[in-house]
Amino acid sequence: MAKKISLAEVARSLGVSKTLVSLVINNKADEHGISAETQQRVREKIKELNYQPDVLAQGFRTGKTKTIGLIVSDISNLFYSRLARRIEDYAWLNGYSVVICSTDEDISKELEQIRMLKSRKIDGLIVSSSQADASFFNKLADENYPHVLIDRIFTEMRSPNVSVDNFGGARMAARHLLSQGMRNFCVISITPEHISTINERLKGFESALNEMGIKIPEEWHIRAPFHQIDQAVKEGIQRIYQSAHLPEAIFTLNNNLTSTTLKYLRKLSVRIPEEMALIGFDDLVYFAYTHPSVSAIEQPIDRIGEKSFELLLRQIQKEKIPPHERSIYLPVDIIIRESSIKT
Repeated sequence: MAKKISLAEVARSLGVSKTLVSLVINNKADEHGISAETQQRVREKIKELNYQPDVLAQGFRTGKTKTIGLIVSDISNLFYSRLARRIEDYAWLNGYSVVICSTDEDISKELEQIRMLKSRKIDGLIVSSSQADASFFNKLADENYPHVLIDRIFTEMRSPNVSVDNFGGARMAARHLLSQGMRNFCVISITPEHISTINERLKGFESALNEMGIKIPEEWHIRAPFHQIDQAVKEGIQRIYQSAHLPEAIFTLNNNLTSTTLKYLRKLSVRIPEEMALIGFDDLVYFAYTHPSVSAIEQPIDRIGEKSFELLLRQIQKEKIPPHERSIYLPVDIIIRESSIKT
């Protein structure tokens, strides 16, 4: 294994001090009057010797590790994996790396992950939280610790945040189904239902139905625990399908629920949308290519990633963020495909 080159060796090879080399590496040479020619010589020598800075040591000296944490419920969920990729892209462009953690909707695990990342001196956090309230994050806000809440938000929170119109998106889904002449609906949600995205989507869908005097029967509300989505959806759909009366449409509250629902409707040979229509919250690329193609509410993932990193970076750089810029609320769109159109 090749010997790791030290800062001192780079300095000796140039006949300059370690401090000078360090100032060039940390982009502080100009303010200390180091000439452009000398800076160029240092950079060329660093490249020639393949010098790799000790990021951890740099972090202790500067108070910055150029690393941020991203905490989500499940990175295997395609919504979060796409979002993580966009955040990683924006971080990389700004010289940051990203450490990603999955909480599995476990409140204690989430808190432990935050403590672990803070102990490693990361510069800030982006979190899609499973907490029941804002109390923990309000403490972070009081500490002026850089962090941004995404996707899921709380009442009475003081944290910078980026969210989407979950309520309005679910209303779009309900109104679309109603426009197709449907009046009997099943909803498949995920627990815990205190999570703002789930709660708002459920309320939005029900509000549009209530305007038409329509209620969702309790037996047509399937609640799938996070760790038992496949089993809960399978049993719920089988129970409904074996009953005398069937719903005309199913609304699923996230992409995992939509994919699992589609799988079990097919296994039961349910004709979609003729026997039962389907629309979900969160669009996936492959929904356009399934048979039938699947209707979905589309979230602006790129914008969520861009805005959340931008808010975090402003805090890391000690910028004062005005109150009206601390909460970013993004619109969603509806993608209508074959699965929700009655023929």
